[in-house]
Amino acid sequence: MTPPRPLATLTALLVPVVLVNLWIYARFTVDDAFITWRYGLNLIHHGIWAYNPDGFDLTQAYTNPVFAALSILPAALGLDMVLAFKLVSLTVLIVLAMLLLREAGDKLRMGFVLALLMAVPATVAHAFSGLETVVYGGALGLFFILQQTLRWRAALACVALLVLTRPEAWLLYILYPALMIAARAGARLVAIHSALLALLAGAYFGFHLWWFGEALPNTYFIKAGDGFRVAQAVAILPYILPALAVLVFGNRRTGAAMLLYFGAVGYSYAGSDLLMNYFQRFPFQILLPMALYLGWAVSRMDGARAHAALLCLALYIGAFGWHTARVAELLVYANYYPRVLDSHALLGHALHGLGREGAMSAVALGDAGAPAYHSDLRVLDTYGLASHRVAREGLSDAVVAAYAPDLLAFVATEDGIRDQPAQHEALAAYAAAEGFTELCELYWARQYTLRLFTRTEIPALQEVCATSRARNGADEVAYAATQLRRPPWAYWHE
Repeated sequence: MTPPRPLATLTALLVPVVLVNLWIYARFTVDDAFITWRYGLNLIHHGIWAYNPDGFDLTQAYTNPVFAALSILPAALGLDMVLAFKLVSLTVLIVLAMLLLREAGDKLRMGFVLALLMAVPATVAHAFSGLETVVYGGALGLFFILQQTLRWRAALACVALLVLTRPEAWLLYILYPALMIAARAGARLVAIHSALLALLAGAYFGFHLWWFGEALPNTYFIKAGDGFRVAQAVAILPYILPALAVLVFGNRRTGAAMLLYFGAVGYSYAGSDLLMNYFQRFPFQILLPMALYLGWAVSRMDGARAHAALLCLALYIGAFGWHTARVAELLVYANYYPRVLDSHALLGHALHGLGREGAMSAVALGDAGAPAYHSDLRVLDTYGLASHRVAREGLSDAVVAAYAPDLLAFVATEDGIRDQPAQHEALAAYAAAEGFTELCELYWARQYTLRLFTRTEIPALQEVCATSRARNGADEVAYAATQLRRPPWAYWHE
């Protein structure tokens, strides 16, 4: 009887780790996902493609039109949006694994790489977050494989998916034809594929310019930083280094393409305000496609060279795992969505009821995902991600007055409201002018609360605050000890 290969044993040992990660982090749904899903909900319920149900302050708040379009289907069928996108996540993981294993030479090596990636908690959290991170990373990894093997039709399909999934992929509008030319794909084929991409770009940018008045997503303006940051670069740019190794030791065309693509993306990240960089999401968008391509490349190597390359790849993935392994953060993200359900979602449902009663028409808050999604009210996103006016004018007195919110939410902790002048100054002035007083404190956790201000007492909101304090007032360890006893699918709902 032939003994199992050592790699098979290592892969088998990773399986329990993967299962534990799935148990803990498949319950994770990020608040930002609800911003995107609100577009499908509003289209079905109000007949308008907009963040706000009345179309006020039309804004392209999403950067992932594929997921925004997908949100239409569960909204139209009356399905739970969170459950629907958890099923999308499972489908994406299965399809991606099948495609990569089909492409691999030594399937065990590819399987080991996939298992090692899933053994990193961040991968599972990103896969189930409700955002497009793994779709983007997986399709990009497949693209680099397909262009190297000269399968241009499949590569074009990947590019079409990518440019409708993340703005970073717009670089492929130029890079893809350049790769075809470098591979001597033929002038006619290059012209046809370039024309198809030009039509797609024209339709995408043209629609958004016509409808929203801006061709680019609103986050392009909100997240634009004030210059290159060395500390941020040090945290991101090292993940690009394997592209240099591919250039020197592997396929030169692919290595050069990866170095150009990820170099440009990494440089952009180093100079941007990376809001919602949970679990190092932005470095992960470099690591994942790089690791998937390298896993495929290693699966096609022979002998000692393959063993050395696989060890380097394992160290690369392990370095990212170490980068995201702070115990305190692991607990915070494990508890994240259960806490959202007991705070932000409850607030949104209460606001929805008050809106139907005519007691509330607009609110202002920074966490513009779940509360806004459930509220069905006009919402001023004080961070500006979902407000074209905030992106252009700042959170000015005029913008706040135009929204005329009936509720203000100030980011705080148990010790008081955080000093955030850009988000709070105009709101504080509006509160003083309108006679707002503090109503209650909504608890997401002790270290993150929302102080709610209204003109009058509103018992329904005070009850929500009291419930959130009772459920979310525990520290992370105590909270995790309770909620992790339940399976992750217990939290697969809005």
